[in-house]
Amino acid sequence: MTTNVPPQIFEPEYYQHLYDIEQAHWWAIGMRDVMIELFKKDVAQRQHLKVLDSGCGTGYLLGFLKRYSLDGEVVGLDYSTHALRFCQQRGAGKLTLASSVTSPFADQSFDLIICIDTLQHLSPVGADVIAIEEFARLLRPGGLAYVRTNSVLGHVPLEGTDPNQYRRYRRDLLSKTFEGAGLVVERATYVNCLPSVWAALVEYATSRRNQTAAIGPGLAIRPQQGPFVSSLLRSELRLEAWLIGKGVDLPFGHSLAILARKP
Repeated sequence: MTTNVPPQIFEPEYYQHLYDIEQAHWWAIGMRDVMIELFKKDVAQRQHLKVLDSGCGTGYLLGFLKRYSLDGEVVGLDYSTHALRFCQQRGAGKLTLASSVTSPFADQSFDLIICIDTLQHLSPVGADVIAIEEFARLLRPGGLAYVRTNSVLGHVPLEGTDPNQYRRYRRDLLSKTFEGAGLVVERATYVNCLPSVWAALVEYATSRRNQTAAIGPGLAIRPQQGPFVSSLLRSELRLEAWLIGKGVDLPFGHSLAILARKP
């Protein structure tokens, strides 16, 4: 792990919160299922994939992604020392302290890149576009980039947030950004459809009340609901994952998922 400490955006409490709950949270599990459905057919016939989790956070997905890399070559990259400490607690070995915008890897280093809930936070203005161009540079021919980020659908504006660090995207415009970087968009779907309607109302009503310096707008995973509600929401995301696996691109939702290939 390199020693240059980049600027920190989130406080340690942010990552502690994710580390504590994401392993068993309905939302994290459901979103992982969606990811699998989108790229499992493409990677099933390939071996010895080199995988990058760009913006890996606390490393929740690093161990899981090893199943797609027979030699275990899964690299976690994050610009937060706080996040990488939690990755180490999970036993992750290959970690890089860097930004998704300026990664230190050589051209055509990876077969699969995932970027989960990171694109919307990159700064300054235009850094998200640069990150996508960086993914194109890092991918080998035929390699895949899977990006999940915020959607404009199902959301209301959050007061007091920097729109350049909490961006929300339209499917058509983000797809064009990938295409502009030389990638071919194979799937672009909204995710988290039904909960997004209710969540938009809740977000509007409670966003200002619940904000703190450490855990404020933009936190991907809220505290776990009760068993019944969690089971219901988990089932709903399981249904979405099944539909997506059948080739259905969902028309709206809290999140936006894109799978793109380097020609």
